[in-house]
Amino acid sequence: MTLTYKSLLFVPGARPDRFDKAAAAGADTIIIDLEDAVLPEQKTEARADALGWLGHRGGVRAGIRINSPRTSDGCADIAALAQSGCSPDFVMVPKAETGVDMEIVGEALGHGSDLIAVIESGRGLRRAFDIAKQSNAGVLFGGADYSASISADLSDWDAMIVARGTIAGACGAAGVPAYDVPYLDVKDDAGLSEQTRKSKAMGFAGRACIHPGQVETVNTVFTPSPAEILDARAIIKALDASKGGAVLHNGKLVDRPIILAAERTLAQAGEERG
Repeated sequence: MTLTYKSLLFVPGARPDRFDKAAAAGADTIIIDLEDAVLPEQKTEARADALGWLGHRGGVRAGIRINSPRTSDGCADIAALAQSGCSPDFVMVPKAETGVDMEIVGEALGHGSDLIAVIESGRGLRRAFDIAKQSNAGVLFGGADYSASISADLSDWDAMIVARGTIAGACGAAGVPAYDVPYLDVKDDAGLSEQTRKSKAMGFAGRACIHPGQVETVNTVFTPSPAEILDARAIIKALDASKGGAVLHNGKLVDRPIILAAERTLAQAGEERG
């Protein structure tokens, strides 16, 4: 089963002094960012610092966002990763526009590499299903760049609903998690909570964060409640007791979608089906 993160905290690759602090912020994983958070003249140093830290991070879960594989900086990132011997938990690939983009990165890094694509353009959205199929660790909605590319308002939920729905559907078809764009107003905790709940209802498995202060709220939203966990346990117990036969739970027939939802709830709670 693909590992799913509730919260993914970005940390600038040009700020190695923040790597350990980000790792201690309580997020499920951190993402060292070599792309947007690093100026062109800082790319080489940031790459070396990131790979050095990743190679000695111990048990800390951490991934790395490389530059677009369609750029020279991205190609340099891929080559350095392949030669470094360090193994981030995943590699995030920005500006993914075709499934071939992801396939090339996967082949360059080795077929065992976990890849998260970032869809952030109309072209990428049009090929979301192909991209998700080649992204074995999930897809992140790159809403900031996407909204800018179509002159839309990222803060308006309705304006982004088609893009979010397409990405959630593509990830569902591929069997990988969908992750939502970071909420940009780091002081608006109420807005973060509200939009994150909508993301969860739409099928997103987690959300990226740009500030440690956002982590707790995101984790809370994506953590199943005690009532949800008890209900999921009861569904699985009733199914197991039926030994493959038809089963009712709270007066409703338990079919495959209900079972899958119960299994996802238990996985999010850190429980495995017995």
